[in-house]
Amino acid sequence: MLLIYLWEIFVNIIENTIVAYLLFHRLTLRNSKYYIALFTSFVLFSSILVSYCNFYQINTTATLLALFLFRMIFIFLCFRNTFSEKTFTCCLPSFMSIFADQITYTIALIVSASNLSSFDFLGDNRIVSTLLFLLFIFLFMIAFLHILNDISSLPKKFDVFVVITTVIALFVSTFFLNIIVELDTDKLPMKYRIQLNSISIFILFVFLAMLSLIQIISKSYQENIKLAEQIHMYEKNKEQNNKEQNKTILQSAKSLQKWKHDYSNHLAVIHELIKAKSYHQLSQYVSKQRESLPQSFPIVSTGHPVIDEILTDKYAIAQSEGISFMYSVILPEHFPINDIEITGILGNLLDNSIEACTKIERKTDTHPQINVFLKPQRSMYHIHVENSSSGNYRYKLNGQLDSTKTDQKNHGKGLTNVREIAERNSGFCNITAKKDSFTVDVYIPLLTERGKSL
Repeated sequence: MLLIYLWEIFVNIIENTIVAYLLFHRLTLRNSKYYIALFTSFVLFSSILVSYCNFYQINTTATLLALFLFRMIFIFLCFRNTFSEKTFTCCLPSFMSIFADQITYTIALIVSASNLSSFDFLGDNRIVSTLLFLLFIFLFMIAFLHILNDISSLPKKFDVFVVITTVIALFVSTFFLNIIVELDTDKLPMKYRIQLNSISIFILFVFLAMLSLIQIISKSYQENIKLAEQIHMYEKNKEQNNKEQNKTILQSAKSLQKWKHDYSNHLAVIHELIKAKSYHQLSQYVSKQRESLPQSFPIVSTGHPVIDEILTDKYAIAQSEGISFMYSVILPEHFPINDIEITGILGNLLDNSIEACTKIERKTDTHPQINVFLKPQRSMYHIHVENSSSGNYRYKLNGQLDSTKTDQKNHGKGLTNVREIAERNSGFCNITAKKDSFTVDVYIPLLTERGKSL
């Protein structure tokens, strides 16, 4: 008899250890310092409670109710989740135990009825049946943890549905279990006992199917949220890129207007020199202007209007700041990104490069440099922007570069936008930060004639 009691206690400890793992994995403790103490206390008290009820043959419903109340009190005192999360998680262990017990009991009935084994599943020697019970408990825990990971992201209105469904299933299954346990098995044929147990299992499977359906709904809900976020980010980036493009066009227009004004003045001077027949002075003036013309307003012509506007504008700004600006552009047959996106990439990168160069301490014999090239490279279109750097970089905890600008809210988003544009077009972005230079390489898959990536 002592061995039976010890075996009962051992089984209960194993079962409640599995249950404790489910609870502590699913819920968040108010104070994680007491994790081990609370975990151990839960297992021991639950095991003692169940063993006591079983030893003194207390009503099954009363045993389950006492265990359920203890778990509810423990969960609400020790964990800081929402009411629905606590209630749902509290119901699950009882549901798992009943489900495992029903299946084990049904298997035992079938084996006994078919005389396939001389082993008495339902007698005093219950090692096989209890081990089978623990196996089902373990498998159910794995299944529920998988389901719960998806259910956890459901909106609040689904929480109520899940809790109600769980409580109803728990009540019905407990009702059937109590009938089966309390039934006079000697007077009830084995056939009906199996049928009654099978009904209970069927109800439990219906509940499991409902949880699976909720899981599918949850996944769909998460995908819809992710899609909505992507659409929102796309629209936001599109709006930002439109602003950047308009800004670039406006700056180019102002630069062109200034050049026209300067050009008009130059013509007026030339006209006066011709009238005065000062041909030597005229020759000197024209030679001087020819030398200074590329620095005053370089006109970039690559065959891509937007790239021309951006490079012309940034070239002029760089020259005015005393920054050397070198560029090379080779266009593919089919340009892989639209005008807004190339504006977002080049505009952001060159703005960052110019700003970085202006912060470098100048020396008489050196000048900051910006090197830009765009060219097809195998199946990718390579956008390369390199600038001189002071070497003052700041990094985030994850190892990524952080903005050194004081206005973090409105600045430091340029590289993020560039990376997002590249990834949106199935490309990628590499950043190389050295002591005296900073390089960004953007790779975008080239397009075929049909507009698909190579």
